Amino acid sequence: MSHGRLRVDLDAVADNYATLKHRAAGDVAAVVKANAYGLGAVPVARRLVAAGCRQFFVATESEGVALRPALPEDAEIFVFSGEATAPGLIAVANFPEQIGQQPVALHVDTGMQRLGFPWHTVPKVAKVKLLISHLACADTPEHPLNAEQVRRFEAVAAHFPGVPTSLANSAGILNGVPGLGRAGIGLYGGNPWSHRPNPMRPAATFEGQVLQVRAVRAGEAVGYGAGRRMERDAQVAVVGVGYADGVQRMLSNRGAAAFNGKRLPVIGRVSMDLTHLDATGSGLARGDWVEFCGAHIGVDEMAACAFTIAYEILVGIGNRVERRYLP
Repeated sequence: MSHGRLRVDLDAVADNYATLKHRAAGDVAAVVKANAYGLGAVPVARRLVAAGCRQFFVATESEGVALRPALPEDAEIFVFSGEATAPGLIAVANFPEQIGQQPVALHVDTGMQRLGFPWHTVPKVAKVKLLISHLACADTPEHPLNAEQVRRFEAVAAHFPGVPTSLANSAGILNGVPGLGRAGIGLYGGNPWSHRPNPMRPAATFEGQVLQVRAVRAGEAVGYGAGRRMERDAQVAVVGVGYADGVQRMLSNRGAAAFNGKRLPVIGRVSMDLTHLDATGSGLARGDWVEFCGAHIGVDEMAACAFTIAYEILVGIGNRVERRYLP
């Protein structure tokens, strides 16, 4: 029995796709790499196919091979790493050795200094199915690099007339960047922007089950290293998930979980398999489930408390956490 569960609302994923598509200056593809950011690539992709999505992006060939049987024949799977020899996959070519006889998506580096051909030295390639680049600062729409990257990308695209283009991630889609949008974090409920309200629906709820509720007296310590000494008598819940499951250690004495709309502070150090909560006055009992992120504590809030980002929270939810799909 798992004491952690991730409830994935597939209708919310589809609604987020519809929101992005409504705002897009072009069509929208789904980024389902890293097991759809931890939510489950196959069930997420199948639901998005039902919502009209026909283009998907993964990071590696093995991810593409695992996804291919779950999708209809007309769905396209692009592989960011450029290693895509298996049938039914399209390589994203990042350097000359990845250009062969098969059509490719050509990756242009317009300012990330990551993978891709430098924008000022892009080779002339005959079989280009898609021309792509990636925005470094789309989550901050006013950042000047956004306009510079668009300018550079348009200059390259002028040498590939008729070839479809793809530059926008989730934030770029919301910012109105034209071409095929590649929706990632927005599909899964994270805020694509850094400093604006989140227009997306929560799509994942990460929960842990209470294994025990203990009476702890004032002055007694809780957790490894006596990391928290109680200032008063308290009811302390021991929850069966820890940093191996996705409750970051940085949440020690900082984070919270929610139960019946009430926030219960994390006390002491988060350990590998267990987390302590101050459950005083909450009515929490053995067997109850508490929410670490979801409708009451957003994934971006949990991430900020752990000094990280929503992407890392979602992909960090461990394999022993049970995935449940709604509806």
